[in-house]
Amino acid sequence: MGRPRYDEPFHWWGPGWETPCARGIGDLLRDETLDSWTGAVLWAALARRSSLVVAAGPSGAGKTTLLTALLEFLPTSTRRIYLRGSFESFAFLSDPAIVPHESVLLVNEISPHLPIYLWGPAVARALAAAERGFSLLATAHAESVAEFVGLLTGSPLRIPAPIVASFEFVVFLDRSPDAPSGRRVRDVSRLTRTAGGIAFEPLSANPRWFPADELRQRRRVLDAFRLGRIGALPRPPDMP
Repeated sequence: MGRPRYDEPFHWWGPGWETPCARGIGDLLRDETLDSWTGAVLWAALARRSSLVVAAGPSGAGKTTLLTALLEFLPTSTRRIYLRGSFESFAFLSDPAIVPHESVLLVNEISPHLPIYLWGPAVARALAAAERGFSLLATAHAESVAEFVGLLTGSPLRIPAPIVASFEFVVFLDRSPDAPSGRRVRDVSRLTRTAGGIAFEPLSANPRWFPADELRQRRRVLDAFRLGRIGALPRPPDMP
């Protein structure tokens, strides 16, 4: 048996048996799933290789679609490693060709519902890999920060709360009849470790997370991208 192929999704990526049509950041901006201000914050986060989870309550809410689009915000040199759910051996951890600080681990979903989803001790191993320098991007079923943290800290996973903060950002996606897409990013929260465990801060109009000038510049670029004035997102060194 050959080594796992980590550079492509394992089995399928997202719910359903058919691969959906790819939708990028420009599509999500135009159909109002994502606004340019929130997009600027997420772009700044992923440009710094922060770990992130996209969460929503119901299945089919568009979590995987959003997460896949957000990959456009990663540095172009980032190596994508698709984890294999309950079949994951973590062989990549001993592969000298894979550099943690240049790689992102992609988790279809943190859930016990299907064997292709990540659950059990594998979730703790993925978070331990994030501690080693890997960026970690995933989806999960949760409608609040407390519910997401409880998913990981409660039974049966029982992951220590400070380790859960390896997911620095949690993006909440809701169904929205007001958006042309029928869904919209409701909130972004930043998780931080505390002496007692974990704390979170929701996104505000003037977040202290990143330089204000950088966020304004990224927002202007996304507005231009949404309106079709530019055909692609600029990459370093053109952006911070």
